[in-house]
Amino acid sequence: MQQLKTVFWDLDGTIADTELTGHRVAFNQAFNKYSLDWNWSKDEYIQLLHFPGGRNRIKQYALLKGHTITDEQIKSIHQSKKYNYIELVRKGSIKIRPGVIRLLKELKENNVKQWIVTSSGKSSVKALLEAYKLNTFSGYVTSELVQLAKPSPECYIKALELSKSSTRNSIAIEDSIEGLRSASLANLNCIVTLSPWSKYKDSLYKAADIIVDHLGDYNKPSYIFKGLDSTSIIDYRTLENLLKKSLNG
Repeated sequence: MQQLKTVFWDLDGTIADTELTGHRVAFNQAFNKYSLDWNWSKDEYIQLLHFPGGRNRIKQYALLKGHTITDEQIKSIHQSKKYNYIELVRKGSIKIRPGVIRLLKELKENNVKQWIVTSSGKSSVKALLEAYKLNTFSGYVTSELVQLAKPSPECYIKALELSKSSTRNSIAIEDSIEGLRSASLANLNCIVTLSPWSKYKDSLYKAADIIVDHLGDYNKPSYIFKGLDSTSIIDYRTLENLLKKSLNG
């Protein structure tokens, strides 16, 4: 009997490399529009990713720099950033990560429900799905539907409710420590596909069932950090076997 019924996908950094060539660039364009002398480098932005949510990221950066900025200013900057990001997506500036398209198709062929669970806004999600014709998803949970961003489990609890799914038959795919913690606190099995800039430390990813550098394609196999003896790609059978092992363990 098939155990796997639902897969919950994180978006930014998991489905696509959106952060450095998308969100970061869009933020910098917004800062320029509002005459702020901020320009986030790649290294700087990677550190800022520890602050979940775009508005929160602006607020925390201002605090770090000792700058005074109002909530209304943050809202305006973030609105501009969202517009800039959508334009970048439409221009094809974002790359889908290895193995994602393959696994999306495999899961659809095996009648597995697929949902996006993200701290990003609905407009950003829709723009990416439309631009890259990613039509395998049954729904999504975005920042508009929850009060707390990851690592809070609220988004996954909401996704389980809306998709009418059980933790016994579901798996989350994430790329970050914050995302892993969110899924884990919701009692979900989780596969982590590390971001290119992330350094693997077992102590930080103990809750993950499988950790790889990416999902893998037949011409670009995955590198396994944890959870598998040998495989070249993360496929439907990998996810099905993970759930069976978890249920029997």
